[in-house]
Amino acid sequence: MTFLPSNSGCNGFQFTFETYLDSSSRNIEADSDISSSGRDIYDSVSLSESISKYEEQFGRTYHSYRAGSYHYPNDPTETERLDDQYEIAKELMEGRNYFAPFSPKNSPRKVLDIGTGTGTWAIDMGDEFPEAEIIGTDLSPVQPDLVPPNVRFFVEDSSEEWIYAPNHFDYIHTRYTLGCWKDMKSQIIQRAFAHLKPGGWLECQELNTLPVCDDGSMTDDYKLLQWARDMDDASRAADRQLVIGDEIKRWLEEVGFVDVQQIVLKLPVGGWAKEPRLKHLGMLWQRNLSGGLSGLSVGLLHRFGGKTTEQVEVDLVGVRNSMFDRNVHAYMKIHVVWGRKPDGIS
Repeated sequence: MTFLPSNSGCNGFQFTFETYLDSSSRNIEADSDISSSGRDIYDSVSLSESISKYEEQFGRTYHSYRAGSYHYPNDPTETERLDDQYEIAKELMEGRNYFAPFSPKNSPRKVLDIGTGTGTWAIDMGDEFPEAEIIGTDLSPVQPDLVPPNVRFFVEDSSEEWIYAPNHFDYIHTRYTLGCWKDMKSQIIQRAFAHLKPGGWLECQELNTLPVCDDGSMTDDYKLLQWARDMDDASRAADRQLVIGDEIKRWLEEVGFVDVQQIVLKLPVGGWAKEPRLKHLGMLWQRNLSGGLSGLSVGLLHRFGGKTTEQVEVDLVGVRNSMFDRNVHAYMKIHVVWGRKPDGIS
């Protein structure tokens, strides 16, 4: 089974879902009924005791391999939240895991999932494409042991030089890797270009944490907005990029990808949307984000934001409360960008 004919671009694919799903130019209608109260080439670091014995701080655990390079926890509380986050993202994308033009008749053969987290995306892809070889990499070995036979996980730091051969993968994927990279363009996108086969695809599905609003109901003193700005400032101090969604399409094009496509999805914060599906997703996202605020915030804002852990937790009370205000029609944007390495480029 071939990946793509050597002379094929996107002309043979009908991106009909783009018009349907892309919400960047559409406002979300608020529900007016809401109350105002409202080592072959896959050799990697072995799973030694030092890697599986996590760092403990602030009552949470953090990765020990390349300790301190990723500022969010990896304990069961966080991994359960990540699994729930995966389901929210999949429902927002109408059950899709990818937008690159794959299908049972056009299956990728070698897939790399960077920052795989709990590995749910890689496992789903392994089930969907049983002939494909799926590799998931992460700093933390938090993936399950029981996985499809074509799925493997490795502890790796993808910000360093990759061990894989050039022109090796058909498809490379990232999702919600905000805060992972010093420079996503050079560390991930350029390397993906080098390690994809000609005709292979890179797809980045990245969340912008800065809430936005279409109708002016969100003001500068909105606590969730203030939190997001504080997190962005602390991430910059930590030399990590947090708000990257608006840049990804340009980065892919600058590196050399062609047929670059983008859709922007809107994920409401809370249950203020009128459309039942978006209302449901907004409530799920509110619960997910609210439950993860402490883990996401304490390490970063304490180390690089100049706050004590007590100050962070006190501030988060106001942030959580702001997310229940249904008079504020805030949402977060998810940028889904995919592009193809040109044929004939090694």
